[in-house]
Amino acid sequence: MMPGSNARPNEEPGPELAMAVLMFEVVRADDHLDVREREALARQLAERFSLGDEELASLLTQAEQDAEQATDHYRFVKQLNEHMSLEERSELIGMLWELAYADGELDPQEEHRIRRLAGLLHVSHSEFIRTKLAAQPDT
Repeated sequence: MMPGSNARPNEEPGPELAMAVLMFEVVRADDHLDVREREALARQLAERFSLGDEELASLLTQAEQDAEQATDHYRFVKQLNEHMSLEERSELIGMLWELAYADGELDPQEEHRIRRLAGLLHVSHSEFIRTKLAAQPDT
């Protein structure tokens, strides 16, 4: 079982769950969860945390539920700010951009959500832009 995967509303989520919830927040920002976005999200989490199929399925289920029920991002952002380096948080912003582009188009709501999360995660605007440019598909 993933650490923090059964976090109750008043408990601190593990970094894996916190990251997954924020990823779901971005892909749901445009009110449509495209299959390409979901596949990219699952791939990113599996690679980042070396998860097996069962662990990944459990994490995705819990993260999606938590994202739907969350009234704010505070406990998830707090967990990542406390347990991830600035470099790791910047990498997360890059991953969020990749998710936003996974369906072939960048929705303004997805961009807004990533911008907001970058600020909450103390990622500089220049790093926000650098990661956006790096994630843009070749045209």
